[in-house]
Amino acid sequence: MALLQSSWPSHSHFYSNVDRYDTKTELCTSDYHHEYSSSSVSSVDLPMLSNDFDHGHYGVHDSLANIEGLDHGVHDDHAMEIDTQTRIENLLMAYADAMGMEHEELAKVIAKCISEKANPNGSPLERIVFKLFQPEEHQEEAYLKHESLRNFVPAFRALYSIFPYGRFAHFTACSAIIEAVPCHVDVVHIVDFDICEGAQWPLVIEAVARSKKSLIITSIKLDQDQDSQFQETKRNLSNFARAIGLNLEVKEIGLREMEERASGSEFTAFNCMVGLPHMGRTRNRTQVMDFLKIAKGVLAKTEGIITFGAGEGERITNDSDYTPFFNKLLAHYQALYESMEWGFPSYLNEARIAMETLFLAPFVSSSSWFQTWEEQRENMVFDGLKGERMSMESWNEAKELVKEGETPYKIGIEGRNGNEMVLKWKETPLVRVYAWK
Repeated sequence: MALLQSSWPSHSHFYSNVDRYDTKTELCTSDYHHEYSSSSVSSVDLPMLSNDFDHGHYGVHDSLANIEGLDHGVHDDHAMEIDTQTRIENLLMAYADAMGMEHEELAKVIAKCISEKANPNGSPLERIVFKLFQPEEHQEEAYLKHESLRNFVPAFRALYSIFPYGRFAHFTACSAIIEAVPCHVDVVHIVDFDICEGAQWPLVIEAVARSKKSLIITSIKLDQDQDSQFQETKRNLSNFARAIGLNLEVKEIGLREMEERASGSEFTAFNCMVGLPHMGRTRNRTQVMDFLKIAKGVLAKTEGIITFGAGEGERITNDSDYTPFFNKLLAHYQALYESMEWGFPSYLNEARIAMETLFLAPFVSSSSWFQTWEEQRENMVFDGLKGERMSMESWNEAKELVKEGETPYKIGIEGRNGNEMVLKWKETPLVRVYAWK
C-alpha cells in the first residue's frame, strides 16, 4: 500500500462558467487549511423591458421582423469576432516566422499591427497579445498590478485551491518521491529548488510521519531577498510537523553547497518546480540547469530521485525552429486563460483579472519567450538518467483530483518510460511533471 494518501479536499472546487458560486470554499495553501467566505455580492436591479405590445404599437409581422434583425446582428457580431481572431492568429504566425529567421525589423512592424488589435478586456487571445507586446511601463497594467498586489495572499490561496495547476504538480511529485523511498532508509532528505510558501510538503510530512522516518527539507537560497519568506515557511512547516509528531529539520543552503552536503545514508529527493502559474514568477534558467546537473551528479553516488514540474514554457524540449516553440507557448497560455475564465462566474471578473495580472502576466512576454527558446536549445542535462515510471495509483488519483470526465481537464502519461505526467486543458498541455532516478 502506498505511503502517500491524498489529503486534498474530496469535493470539487471547480466552478462552471454558469453564474453560481459556493459562498464557502476550503483552501489548501501554505498555511495548509484555511477557510474564507466570499464577500456578498449585492443584487442588481435590472431595468424592466417595456412591453409595447400592451399599447398596440407592434403587430405580429413587426415583431418577427425585429427578431430576424436581431438574429442577423448576432451573427454579424459573431462573424466579426471570428474574423478578428483569425487575423490575430495569422499575424502571430507571421511574427514567429520573422523572429525565427532573424528579421527583427519585420517582426517589430508585425508586432505593432498585433498590438493595435489587442484588448485587455477581450477574448483570451486578445488579452494574451495585449500582454505579449506591451511596453515595459504600461500605465494601465501598472495600475492593475499595484491594485492586485494589495490582495496577493487571498489571490494566491484562491488560485491554488480553485485551479488544479499547482496541486496537480505538487501531488504528482510528492507521490513519485514517497513511492521511491526504500524501506531500509531512515532519513528522507528533500532538496527543494524554490520552496516558496512550502505548500507542496504537507503531504510528504504526513507520509514520512506514518512511516516513522526522519525528514530534512533543504531550501536552495537563490537570492538575498527571500530570507523573510524562508523563515515564515520554515516556521509553518515545523509547526505542522510538530503537531503530527514528526522529527523535521528545515534549513537553507546556497546552490554550490548542495553537492558537498549530500550524504550516502539518506534517500535524497531533488525537487524543482518552475513556471507554474501559482508561482507568478520565472527563475533564471541557468540556475535551474545548474541545480539539475548537481542533482544528477549526486544521484550517481547515492540513492534518490529527481522530480521536475514545469509549465509549457519550461518543459524539456529541443525545438530547433522558433515557430513551433512559439505556437506551443501561445496554445499553452491561451488554454490557461480559457481555463481560468471557465472557472469563474462572470460576476467575479475583477477577481479573475487580478489573478491573471499577478500569476499569468509575468510569463507572457515576447522577448522572454524568444530568450527561453535560445537557452533551451543549449541546456539538455538528462542524458544518462533513467525515467521513473509514474504509478497507476498516482495517475488515478490525479484524474480524481481534476475531476476528469466532469471538467475539461485531462491527465495523461507520456515520456519514453512513462516518467512524465501531464495535466491538459482539453488537449492542450498546461503542466508537466517528470521523475528520474
